[in-house]
Amino acid sequence: MALKRWMAAIALAAATATPAAAQEATVVNFWTSGGESRAVAVLAKAYDKTGGKWVDVPAIGPQAEQALVLSRITGGDPPTAMQWSVGVPLRQLADQGLLNNVDALAKSAHWDQHLPPMVMKGITFDGHVYGAPVDIGGANYMYYSTAVFQKLGMHPPATWDQFFAAAPKIKAAGIIPLAFGANAQQENWLFMALLAGVGGADVYRQVAVDHNAKVAGSDAVKRVFDAYGKLRQYVDAGSPNRKWNDTLDLVETNKAAFMIVGDWASGDFAANKLQYGKDFGCELAPGTQGEYIMVADAFAFPKSSNKQQIATQQKLATVLMNPEVQNAFNIYKGSLPALVNAGLNGIDPCAQLGHKVLSEGASHQLPHFFLVFTPNELGQISDLLAEYWTTPSMSAAAATRRFGQIIGGAD
Repeated sequence: MALKRWMAAIALAAATATPAAAQEATVVNFWTSGGESRAVAVLAKAYDKTGGKWVDVPAIGPQAEQALVLSRITGGDPPTAMQWSVGVPLRQLADQGLLNNVDALAKSAHWDQHLPPMVMKGITFDGHVYGAPVDIGGANYMYYSTAVFQKLGMHPPATWDQFFAAAPKIKAAGIIPLAFGANAQQENWLFMALLAGVGGADVYRQVAVDHNAKVAGSDAVKRVFDAYGKLRQYVDAGSPNRKWNDTLDLVETNKAAFMIVGDWASGDFAANKLQYGKDFGCELAPGTQGEYIMVADAFAFPKSSNKQQIATQQKLATVLMNPEVQNAFNIYKGSLPALVNAGLNGIDPCAQLGHKVLSEGASHQLPHFFLVFTPNELGQISDLLAEYWTTPSMSAAAATRRFGQIIGGAD
């Protein structure tokens, strides 16, 4: 219901609002961690160099961003652009006629030749292109403290079975085995890594791509929930509702062994002047060494018929889709440029590790849940994961049955 009200508000504001001056671009985003903030500053500087003025409007997380956008729109001051996830979330807005397209720019700049097929498909609906994708992230990384593993004389786990064998020793040494913040964002990251690492890539694909309810309710997924529940004993008491960058700080300060997070974590390590190979290391999450769980961020442009606003949006999109800008942005962001012609000059070694797997082809690429489920479906999955995590008496079998029902009802 909240999404429907939000969509209606956009439609009303698009018809009644007075747009900002053509050169001023108000941009809503939830990139607020140290590395992310440095990355956004690259985009802002690049836009300002064209004679425009980037007005940054930060929000703390996706849900806060949605609320902030709604407030701006209902107040008659819709933003020029907003950060949004490629895939189903973007499609929902486009299907409602709530976004301006960027067809002309996409055609003239040959985006279809310079974006990976999964990303291009994720911004194209009914023959029109919506959104300017600026990065590709791998959500299934394990970032670890080199000091912790050196101290314990251990190697980072290559499988979850290895982790469960080592976790008691890590915990006995007074170190948190798994850095984890129990909120919807991190619960999804962890579950996706487990679904691919314990369930396997084929199971992941049948659940996420095919929406196969039978597989989602199978013993293979029950084993995933068993592992997910078993991890409760290996996180710290401060876990509930902790932001991801605060959770990562436990690894950065050698209080925790590792965290399951996306490659954007590299940006935070760099912002804190920590060095890859010396202070931290990264691998793809246990059991997923041959898979890349892909997510892509884009900027979407709220519907407007005002020529000045449209010109501002087109100007902004042109800057965002500049290969040099994307390269510079992702050096700080820690992810990969969405444009394949942006190159990897200066890109973090962890992102390059993912790029190697990504470049092996579609059979090694798995979609992040954002790409394939609606916000309503994502909400149901998140609610289940949160309830299961906080309810040890709930059996893995019961959680699996509910998961199968959610996937069975997915579009």
